[in-house]
Amino acid sequence: MNLRACTFAVVLLLGLEVKASDVVFPPVASCPSAARYPDAALASGLQGKVLLRLHISVSGALGAVEVAEPMGSPFDEAAEVAARACTFTPARRGDAPVESVVELGIAFDPPVPHAQLEGVVRNGVGQPLAGATVTVTAHELVLTTDVNGHFAIDLELPEAEDVRVRVEAPELQPQTFLVHLSPGEHRAVKAVLHRGRMLETVITEHRGTTLLPTLPKPDETPRVSHFTVRSIDIDRTPGALEDITRVVQDLPGVVGDPDLLATFSVRGGGPDEVLFFLDGIPLPSAFHLGGFLSLFDPQLMTSADFYAGGAPARYEPGLSAVLDVHYDDAVAKKFRALLDVSMESIKGRVDVPLADGLSVTLSARRSYFELYFLLLKAFRIAGENYAAPNINEYTARLNFTRGRHRLTATLLYAQDGLNFEVKPGEQLLVNFEGGLSLRNQFSLGSIKDRVDLGAGNELAGTLAFSRDLNHSSVASDVTYVEDARRDNVFAGLELGLHHRAQNQSRLGLQYQRWDQRYSGELPDTRAVAPWETQPFVASDLALLPVQPRVLRNLLAVFAEHAYQPLHFLTLEGSARLERDVTRGNWTNALRLAAAVTLPTHTIAKLSFSTARQLRMDALLLDPTYGNPNLAPEQATHLVAGLEQPLPFHALARLEAYQKWMSQLAVNPDSQAGVAARETAGKPVVASLGHGQAQGLDGMLLGQTGRVSYGVALSLVKATRDNPLASAFPAEYRAPWDQRFSTSVHVSYQPDEHWVFSGRGAFHTGRPYTQVEGFHFDAAKGKWLPEFGAPNAGQYPAFFEASLRAERHWNWGPVSAAWYVEVLNVSNTRNVFAYLYDSGSASAAGPKPQRSSFDQLPIRPFLGIRAEY
Repeated sequence: MNLRACTFAVVLLLGLEVKASDVVFPPVASCPSAARYPDAALASGLQGKVLLRLHISVSGALGAVEVAEPMGSPFDEAAEVAARACTFTPARRGDAPVESVVELGIAFDPPVPHAQLEGVVRNGVGQPLAGATVTVTAHELVLTTDVNGHFAIDLELPEAEDVRVRVEAPELQPQTFLVHLSPGEHRAVKAVLHRGRMLETVITEHRGTTLLPTLPKPDETPRVSHFTVRSIDIDRTPGALEDITRVVQDLPGVVGDPDLLATFSVRGGGPDEVLFFLDGIPLPSAFHLGGFLSLFDPQLMTSADFYAGGAPARYEPGLSAVLDVHYDDAVAKKFRALLDVSMESIKGRVDVPLADGLSVTLSARRSYFELYFLLLKAFRIAGENYAAPNINEYTARLNFTRGRHRLTATLLYAQDGLNFEVKPGEQLLVNFEGGLSLRNQFSLGSIKDRVDLGAGNELAGTLAFSRDLNHSSVASDVTYVEDARRDNVFAGLELGLHHRAQNQSRLGLQYQRWDQRYSGELPDTRAVAPWETQPFVASDLALLPVQPRVLRNLLAVFAEHAYQPLHFLTLEGSARLERDVTRGNWTNALRLAAAVTLPTHTIAKLSFSTARQLRMDALLLDPTYGNPNLAPEQATHLVAGLEQPLPFHALARLEAYQKWMSQLAVNPDSQAGVAARETAGKPVVASLGHGQAQGLDGMLLGQTGRVSYGVALSLVKATRDNPLASAFPAEYRAPWDQRFSTSVHVSYQPDEHWVFSGRGAFHTGRPYTQVEGFHFDAAKGKWLPEFGAPNAGQYPAFFEASLRAERHWNWGPVSAAWYVEVLNVSNTRNVFAYLYDSGSASAAGPKPQRSSFDQLPIRPFLGIRAEY
């Protein structure tokens, strides 16, 4: 109740003889604000009135306050606080002030809950739209976006509802969002307005992780083979094991083995041709234990950009693909805590506001596969001396906003390890001779400052340092130990220029210092055909002691430009030039692309790009056994694509591509070839290889009511050519020649509490080199394999299906969910690799026989999370 508007119910003048001729004036109150409804009573929703009796002195001072008609605590106390905040003019009899006692009624009505909605509006090429109209129809609110395309709305919201928000701008297609908001909630959304006369699309934006992901908008830019993966997609991908890289494996053109590894290949290229970034900072190593799990924390991730054919020039050149993962960089306005406990790990995150515009985020993830692998030991899949992999990650992130500056500082430490030792005579489903030990550490420190220059222009500076330490040892007939260390310094300066709505540029300067040191022994594979994949078999290769050090000081300059000369035509071009000032090598990247929006709203795209990637393999660069002067490997991409929005709230994409590769590092495929090059005084490894890949990728994404779905299909043929081959044909299939692959996912939400998801993946078997027989080497006392032509065999096809269910609920200020998955629900036996782990050391004994190392069988995965 506003005390300015209150009226006194009764006026009693004390200590006076009231005469008929006397004129009595009641006291007057002046109050700064309305009575505050008690926070402690918000949940009760009580409504009522407290009647106070106030004693006001001759000077107007408020004395005793008595509760004449109470509502009870805390309302009585809140009423007195409101009364004492007022100032009083005393009552008068005639012109003389007098003491008085008044009764004041203060009503308490539960406040209407509020919710906050903010967002950013951009056009089809990603530029912020200033002056766009944002309308909340049911609440009769209309506002416009600021110079950065930003808007913020405060809504009275008595209960949860779907708020309809319409966004409009001249000459652009309007967009309508149905945003599910709850009282007290703060949400951030993004709107993209495209050109054209398409029917308006209504997109349902759901709350948190409880509902379905939204359908992506048609991309009118010339960016081909570009996908945006959001954090919610991790939860909607059964079998992802909370890892963004396993979600990427469901995209067209991408193939992996999610049961065992998070690594993947892209369009006929190897995993080492994929480059990884964290907020634009290059990562020398993005995986734990050689690919078991990525080090990207799902609690911190907001989205990720994946480029499968021609990445922007701001990224270091890569032959196949780039994945850039973005962490949350928003300043926390209130305390937030998240805890997630699953069968494989425990994760926690805390956001703490420190001051206005300053907050810190702390995150940790620790695995406890020890419990999970107890089951494997029980079923004799793993031995008693098998120490399960352990993974630890700790991240501290400081976000600061002041004036035109947005600053983010990050500290990351990741560690993992594995010990595996087989006791003599121990029989396991998966058996290895000897033991294996792995230990890895990764540290990263970075600071990034973004300065808003106004009018859509921005200047960003980044400084980062990372250190990657790796140790591995293998014990069998012989023991060898490998130690590697890589230090990486990265500094970058970028200037984003917004010339006008249809014209924008990005200019940048980057410096990197790579210092990679390697010490240990590696199997001598110089006589094994490059790109050859062999089964697990004892080949008795000699061990080479190598100690290369690779030092590179890379200075790069790049430019990107997007131009829209016509409303239906967009052009993009980017170039990067990079020089290794230590070795004198040049690398570069170039991209030219165009997109045309047809009257049918079909977006046709054509892109040409080329990139040169430096090699970092220890054996290849060893000055004694390899060639430290290897040239950067080169890939050229030509991609043609069509993107079509469909009238039933779906989006289809089709792309055809051709990739040519040159200057690939190759070596001979026989000992005779190695000896011939050594005799001629030539390095065994040379930049003479070639390769190519051609294929077709298709994708369909849709959303209907409470169902979202997606289908990805890929066809690819990938070959490599080795001019140094002599024992076998020079051209053969690449190990990543996956002729056909597909994935399907669907999510269904029957109500606000339940979400059900399913996923299935299929791909043809990977090529490998077959063992055609064995011969007994009397000198070594071993059966040694005889291999056929490189990659002439093929593993059986892979199929995996998984299911997931989630149940969400609120418990006061805590939102919680439990989830359960059944992985490989069909219990399909997928062969990861063939083994030849049996046989005798005696010529009279049996030859090694083939068995298989299978991927994991049907198994559960469950967990629970809570957020405050």
